[in-house]
Amino acid sequence: MRRALLISLILVAAGCGSSGAAEVFPFEEIQGSELVFKADPLDPSRTIFRVTTTEPSICAITWGPNESLGNQNNSLTMNGTGIAQHDVILPGAIPGETYYFTVQGSTADGRLFKRDLDTFTIPPVDGPPGGDSADRGPNLALEATVTGVSSEFSAAFAAANALDGDPATEWSTRGDGDGGFITVDLGATQEIGGFEFITRSMADGSAVTTEYTVTMDDGDTLGPFPAGSPADRRFQAIETRGRVVRFDINTSTGGNTGAVDIGVYGPQG
Repeated sequence: MRRALLISLILVAAGCGSSGAAEVFPFEEIQGSELVFKADPLDPSRTIFRVTTTEPSICAITWGPNESLGNQNNSLTMNGTGIAQHDVILPGAIPGETYYFTVQGSTADGRLFKRDLDTFTIPPVDGPPGGDSADRGPNLALEATVTGVSSEFSAAFAAANALDGDPATEWSTRGDGDGGFITVDLGATQEIGGFEFITRSMADGSAVTTEYTVTMDDGDTLGPFPAGSPADRRFQAIETRGRVVRFDINTSTGGNTGAVDIGVYGPQG
């Protein structure tokens, strides 16, 4: 489905740049709101582009550091069809930098639309994201393996991404909402000093985990704990021990919930 969507967007871009028979209309004719570029409040290092269209459309923003552009992104919520609310994450866009961009789209009646080349700048944020300064032991999850997961949106959003310590990757469920869970095996029984669950989020505010629980292999359930974000990790100090650890999403804003990272930390020192 994502492959089909990508092919559709390529055809849109090709049509918008063509001098052939297809007429290209100004994007402003279907633009229903101002173009918004801002830092994600949950992760200030991540840029969000937002616009609404007056009718369901397949749209993409093409952008880059110069007029050659080079990047193309669209809203994951399109999921193979036209939508009116377009919330798009722009990977690699740096606050304070100026970028060139254009927006193109297609409506169900086959009309093509394109905005003239323009620029955007994301307001700088104060300091890097990263959350609290709580003392932690080693992150045991970095050497753990996934033994169970409620679902995975695709191979690009695999559950193992939640264990790699890389903020650029994430695990996403396929619409599990509050039913999402991930189970990890630490390889041996370990002394544990705390947990983190760094929620993923969609640019439209969905897929945000607000609370989670932790169930140890002895059946003891801990929490609920408030989920963290890249901007506020919300480390939860606790003393327990175990080998197999299950994280359950307790409450969320629904949708493709999951985690950028989860942490199972050893005792401090």
